[in-house]
Parts: sequence; C-alpha cells; structure tokens
Amino acid sequence: MSHHLSSSPLSRYLAIALALVLVASCGAPPSPTPATAGLSAGATIPAPSPAEATPRACDPDVPGATAAGPAPWWRDRIFYEVFVRSFADSDGDGIGDLRGLTNRLDYLNDGDPATTSDLGVTAIWLMPVTESPSYHGYDVTDYERVEPGYGTADDFKALMEAAHARGIEVIVDLVLNHTSIEHPWFQDARKPGSEHDDWYVWSTTGVPFAGPGGQRVWHKDGDRWYYAYFWEGMPDLNLANPDVTSTLDGVARFWLDEMGVDGFRLDAARHLIEDGKKTENTPATFAWLEGFRSRVKADRPDALVLGEVYDATSMSSSYVREGALDLTFDFGLAGATISSIRSGDGASLGAAQQELAEAYPADGAATFLTNHDQNRVANQLDSDPAAEKLAASILLTGHGVPFVYYGEEIGMTGHKPDEQIRTPMRWDPTGGAGFSSATPWEPLNDDPVERNVATESADPDSVLSAYRSLIRLRADHPALAHGDWTPVTSTASSVVAALRQADGETVLVVSNLGETPVTDLELRLASGPLCGSPAAKTLLGPADVRVPTLTATGGFEGYVPVDRLEARETLVLGLGS
Repeated sequence: MSHHLSSSPLSRYLAIALALVLVASCGAPPSPTPATAGLSAGATIPAPSPAEATPRACDPDVPGATAAGPAPWWRDRIFYEVFVRSFADSDGDGIGDLRGLTNRLDYLNDGDPATTSDLGVTAIWLMPVTESPSYHGYDVTDYERVEPGYGTADDFKALMEAAHARGIEVIVDLVLNHTSIEHPWFQDARKPGSEHDDWYVWSTTGVPFAGPGGQRVWHKDGDRWYYAYFWEGMPDLNLANPDVTSTLDGVARFWLDEMGVDGFRLDAARHLIEDGKKTENTPATFAWLEGFRSRVKADRPDALVLGEVYDATSMSSSYVREGALDLTFDFGLAGATISSIRSGDGASLGAAQQELAEAYPADGAATFLTNHDQNRVANQLDSDPAAEKLAASILLTGHGVPFVYYGEEIGMTGHKPDEQIRTPMRWDPTGGAGFSSATPWEPLNDDPVERNVATESADPDSVLSAYRSLIRLRADHPALAHGDWTPVTSTASSVVAALRQADGETVLVVSNLGETPVTDLELRLASGPLCGSPAAKTLLGPADVRVPTLTATGGFEGYVPVDRLEARETLVLGLGS
C-alpha cells in the first residue's frame, strides 16, 4: 500500500482518514491538558487494519511500562540553574540576592499547575552561595556561612520554604576540590607543621609536573609549592586526609539538615584526588566520591549527589554506573546538539543521543545546552529564534534530566570572558531591565531591549513561550519525562527521530535540524514496542499525519508521517490504542 496521496476521490477519502491515525502502542492515547492546549493537536479516530502485516499482540510488560523500584525524585524534574548575583536584586545595591530570588519564584513555578504564566521548572540549582572573596563564589572562605552580599542564613531558609511550597526542590553547588587561598585553613597550612598543614597538597622539592595541558598547577609559597589545578587563588584540598573528609562530611550535613537543601552539585568532581601525574578520573577519586555519596545517603537517603564530570560520555557515565554519583552532566550531548543544529546533521545528533541512552543507568544523565562556563546557546546559534526553539525542543523532549541555564529561555546572549556569560537577568524593557534600581555589579549585555521576560511573555511566538510550552509538554507526558529511548532511522540527513515509551505511553519525536523544509521524509523502525489498534494525537507540530504500516515486529517501514516538515521544526506524536 502506498502512503502517498492519490488523485481519485475514494483514495483522497481514505488518505484523509489515514492522515488522522498513527500506529498504536500498548498504552492509552494522551489526553489534552490545559498546559498543552496551545499546541497543535490532531484528531484521533479508529484505524483500518493494515493489510501488509499482522501486528503483534500487546504485551503488558513492554519496556518502560513499569518502573523497577521507586524512582528518585529528580527523575521527572526540570532544573533551572541560577546565579544569585545576577538574578534579582531586592535591596538596590546592584547585586542579586536571596530575597530577590525568592520574590521571583512565581516566574519559575507559581505552585499552581493550572496556570501557564510561569516557566514550570520544578527544581533549582544554585551556583555557590557560601562566603567567598570573588564574584563567582567557587573559592570558598567559609563553607557554613551564606555569602553576605546575598543575605543571611534566615534569608536562605526563607527561600527554601518558599520553593518547597511551590513544589520546587533546591540543590546547591558544593566545592570540595579546593578552597580560596584566603580560607583560614590555607592560611594556617602555610605554616609547616601546623594543624592544617596536611589539608592541602604540598611539594618541598620543586614542581613535580605540569597540568594535562601543560599549564602551571604548582605555585610557590615560601620554600614550598602548593598544588592548585584551576588557579593559584584556589589551592586543592588534600582529600586523602581523613580529617579533611570528615570535615567536609560535616559541611554536607549542615546544608542538608540545618539549611534544608535537597542535594548538591559537586564542582570539578573528576579532579578530587591526584595519582602522581594523573590528575583526572583517578581510582581514588571514584572511591572517595562513592564513600561521600554513601555518607550523604545515610544522613538523607533522598539527597541528590550530582557531579560535574567535564569529559566524554563514556567517562562521565562511569561515575554513575560505579555508584560514585547519582547524576552527571553529559557534555558530549550538549555539544552535539548545538553543533548538529549548526550543521543540519541529524545523524550526528542521533548518534550522541543513542550513546547517552546506552551509557547511563536509568535516571543518571543530566542534560543541558550550555551552562555558566560556556558561551551562551544564543551566541552559538547566532541568536536565531527558530534554532533556539529547536534546541529547546531537543533538550526537553529528550532522554535524561534537563537543566536550563537562567536567561537561556529568553535568548540572552553572552560570550566569554566568564563575567559576560553571567550578566544580570533581563526582566523588563526598562533601563535596568528590572534587575536592580542601582548600577548592576556587571553591565547588562547588549541584547535588544525587547529580549526580556515581560515582552516575551506577551508574544506567543517568542523563545520564552516555546520554553513554557515545551516544559509543560514534558511534565504532562511520562514518555517524555522518563521514557525509554529507541532510535528511528530517517532517510532525510537533517532529520533525527526517536520513539519514547513509559508507563503505557508512547511518543514519537521527529526534528528537522536543517534550514530548509523536508518533503521526502521516510522513517524506519525495524523492531519496537508498537502494538494494538492504531490511534494518535499530535502533541507538537503539524496536525495532519499519516499512519504507518505496523509490522509484526512492532516497527514500521517507509513511514511518511507528514508531507512537509518545516525547517527547524519538531513533530511530537503521542501514540495510543
């Protein structure tokens, strides 16, 4: 049977009927919700039985239909990364603070699932909020004191209470690899034989080695050299010292028990313990993290231990597989998403998606587009709204636990140096962009004045509106939130496609990464979980779709879902019986 339209009246009638139907899964079709009411939706009607194949019977034990044990709380969350200094200033000193963030929580999630004016995120990652002499906070001087410029411990606890009331979990950056050179521990350690002498890594015989890129990592202090991988102002702690480990365990308990956080993002997780000239991913680092994670879980079994492992997928995923971390960020997929959109190469993105799905245990991959260390996604995609929306759709319909960097959702730009990728949030079109009544700590970026929350909220075609819709789409559909990922082959080089399934729901995601429409698309799934009587609903994208011929192995051949997939468009189809 051909899936192309014919010119005869009967054929046209049959084609129209078939265009509203898609192959079935074992689950029920998704129901429309207020959160997705603004998205395109196709009708669902009974489907004729295809003549070419005998579909297999539905198996109630299809992959993704049931979960093995209780799922961790972060499985279905959508995280938002916040740099407090740049988010919202409540006291007019030009520096963002905890009260400012608390005042803006309704923008992130107002706690009412019936509203659509909030972003809809359900977890927050706070960049460092502990006392530090620097603007960024990654060089700590007191692990148990809130940075005074951000507020007080009571301000932090008020933020936690307000966030939890809205259903938002909060994790904080915990910097275990190093401290500030101004930390009292290091100041004492500079005296050989002092109480904290062995809390840092010293050499008395000169510089033992250079960093992996040839960079300077040993720094002279008197007659000795101390090890500081990232910068001479951030000396590395000696985590092989049990006294250091015990103290940092106490720091973790303080933030969990006294301050009420829900977990940690561990900075520089692959650099914790060196082994001679090997400074990354050492067995001692894995062992230390496994012990730390176990002790955190003993105090709070549900606490998240997330690590920054800036490495290939095969290495970053190994920290999760070996029990050293709950989640790691996958930098490989992040880079592949942006580079594939720039090149229009669907195969490269599909390969990266498949690698991630196969490498990580369930609920172990943290996905993102960019973060506070990288040029913003808008810069990398030339501030093209269509490309930014496409990137968002790939992130928010994809496998893993997604993280959104603040400002990404309105298309804020920023290019290194680091201060310029961490500029104040743009809330409205006023001179100060609604961030502060004073001169901000760092000048606003030079984005057009209309690139702000207030203006984009009023525009249904804005990048912000796309993020809001996509976040709700993911939240409403378990197949998108935590479903299995099965690659689907495409004949169009710019198209990447996958089937996602969980809790009896199946969703097909098809994205055109190219800058031109695709009119000759055919999809193939050699074998899969599809079964039963076909029915479908368009959740995002074109409403008129065709039904594939369901094979006996639960897949399809030569499937042409739509006549035309627009440039940089994503089609999401919910499948049901």
